[in-house]
Amino acid sequence: MWAVLKTFFDTFGNYITVPIILFIIARIFKAPVKKAFMSAVLAGVGLKGMAFITSAFGAILSPLVQQIVEATGINLPALDVGWQAVASVAYSTDIGMMFLGVGLLFQVILYLIKWTDIFMPSDLWNNYSIIVWGSMFFQIKQNLFMAFLLMLFINLVILLIAEVVQKRWSTYYRYPGCAMTAPHHMGDAPMYLVLDFILGKIGFDKVNVRPETIKKKIGFLGEPMYIGLIIGLILGIIGNITNLGTMPAWGQIANVAVTCAAVMAIFPKVAGLFASAFTTITDYSRKTLKNSKYGKDREFIISVNDALGYGEAATLTTGLLVIPIAVLLAFILPGNIVVPVMVLPSLPYMVEVPVSLSDGNIVKSTVAASIVFAAKLLMASSWAAVFTEIAVNVGFEVTSGTVLIIGFIMSNCTAGLITYAFLTMNPIVILAVVILYLIFYVLFKKNKTAVWDYLENNAMKYKANSGQAVLQN
Repeated sequence: MWAVLKTFFDTFGNYITVPIILFIIARIFKAPVKKAFMSAVLAGVGLKGMAFITSAFGAILSPLVQQIVEATGINLPALDVGWQAVASVAYSTDIGMMFLGVGLLFQVILYLIKWTDIFMPSDLWNNYSIIVWGSMFFQIKQNLFMAFLLMLFINLVILLIAEVVQKRWSTYYRYPGCAMTAPHHMGDAPMYLVLDFILGKIGFDKVNVRPETIKKKIGFLGEPMYIGLIIGLILGIIGNITNLGTMPAWGQIANVAVTCAAVMAIFPKVAGLFASAFTTITDYSRKTLKNSKYGKDREFIISVNDALGYGEAATLTTGLLVIPIAVLLAFILPGNIVVPVMVLPSLPYMVEVPVSLSDGNIVKSTVAASIVFAAKLLMASSWAAVFTEIAVNVGFEVTSGTVLIIGFIMSNCTAGLITYAFLTMNPIVILAVVILYLIFYVLFKKNKTAVWDYLENNAMKYKANSGQAVLQN
């Protein structure tokens, strides 16, 4: 059974499995076959379109990133091999395949019993970001029962965090009734919530550098496409700083600049296709749930892919700005052993939470993301040896000369700390972690509206204080 399931995922991937899941969900909510089918196709087309753009973008950006890494002289033992490697490893383990079925049932039950208002199975693919922690635990302790408890508990924590930031994320990115639940991003959200508060207190809310304020200040050059062009030029120059006197260097600089501009201009349109796939589900779910005991006095919030926010102007700008900072951090941070390579083109995914919390404040988001990236480097460093062992055991080929490998999905600080707690196998420690979760869960459920209102008001504080947006130089 697990072999068949693995073959299915290996063969079709998320471009097919997600549309199939959405079709089934739409039919469950009594959507006509035609509309359910159209939603499924839109989801597949949107995902594939976004993959085309990010793949092409990565192909242009990756050589530049490698040049930046080489220019800094970083020589560390653990190589970042990307999320694809983590997904491959996670879905190559027996425990990973078993969790797909168990996790799907668990997530459905959590919604039906009203433990959460987020329907997570619609983003089933990203479960690999939970599975990999169970695989790591099992590799160390060989305890299947505890490995499953760990994965289910991480799932609970991620859903709670996702629900805390759901309204702010969906409001900023304009996807009502949706939640981004990718565990590798939600695991960073607690740090971002704290940092957003601290940075606001020390004055970063007054530094109002947002795409719209940039546009007001510098005219057409403030359009997302031209912001991408400028950021691309900066990155290209940094990557070719040692050979700016050569024509090939300027050829690459121009290519990176135009590519960044193209992503800024095209990605939101493609993301819009994917977002439109959820219109049918949202409409029919509300109609169906309104007359159901499962939907009385509650909202149906559907889990969506993190790619929906990737191409937004402030998000992409912040992600690109963090790239050289991330490389510098890898070079100077004590205790780090990871060379971040594959993660760098994916940084716009990783900054969606701080960007949404600050309502697109590029400076504030860049500072917060840089601080969090430092923590993520240390977390990834601590797991590199174990991940390498698991990857080799399931047949992953380590490049000759590489000592260790790691996927930056393993830099999830929340999941990493929870896993460390479970590894103690100490009932008191594990119980303390569970109780801490339950305390936060109860407090949030009792004060959900107040929490959401606080995050909304905090994000808009710059408008309330100044009456209008002002670009600080």
